[in-house]
Amino acid sequence: MPTCLIIEDEYAASEHLKTLLRRLKPEMEVLATIGSISDGLMWFSCHADPDLIISDIQIADGLSFQLFSTVQPRSPVVFTTAYDQYAIRAFKLNSIDYLLKPIDEQALGYSLKKFEEQQLWNISRLNGLIESMKLTQPTYRKSFLVHYQGKLLPVLTSEVMAACIENGVVYLLLPGSKRFATDLNLDDLHQQLDPAQFYRVNRQFVVSRHAIREMAVHFNGRLLLQLNIPTPKAVMVSKERVTLFKQWIEGA
Repeated sequence: MPTCLIIEDEYAASEHLKTLLRRLKPEMEVLATIGSISDGLMWFSCHADPDLIISDIQIADGLSFQLFSTVQPRSPVVFTTAYDQYAIRAFKLNSIDYLLKPIDEQALGYSLKKFEEQQLWNISRLNGLIESMKLTQPTYRKSFLVHYQGKLLPVLTSEVMAACIENGVVYLLLPGSKRFATDLNLDDLHQQLDPAQFYRVNRQFVVSRHAIREMAVHFNGRLLLQLNIPTPKAVMVSKERVTLFKQWIEGA
């Protein structure tokens, strides 16, 4: 349900606006009617910006421009006034229209149409941004094809507990002491894995988050990792990577 704030110090004019709004856009909720800058400052200090503001320019204690320059709402504004000398200044703000009093139904209806079109444009723009973000999201390897006894076997990335290099060959280490050789070097393999789930702890090992059972401070500021699988050698986090590794573990 769209919301509206009316800034108008004349009771008859504000009631007329409410009547027109009920007729033209009955689903719109009028949150409040404000008649002065001081009341406006108090209201905005306690409430989120409405979807739309309909504001007289000359109110009880000054010009509504003074209120907007202080609170700087992001809402689109339809200005109303009995005079037209403020038009240029109004459009320097978030104004979508400028109505001369007395306000007639057709003129307000046109302003509300512009408001609806702006809302649709904003939704379309937001959806476009979301779609473009989806398109630019990095994709990571979901599985590997590995050679085993003359066959090709699929191995899901989620099954991989670690990867290590041994005698120039990179192996995927899986639960149950399973290990499969790959054709990738460790640098390329690491680049293809989700960095939220896998970490390059040193030159020989990439480890999965769910493979780490515990860790201990080791000689010279390094960390010794205990994994949930056997490894061909001790898995150490090099001293220069310890701080970043701890941040990764904590999800920072």
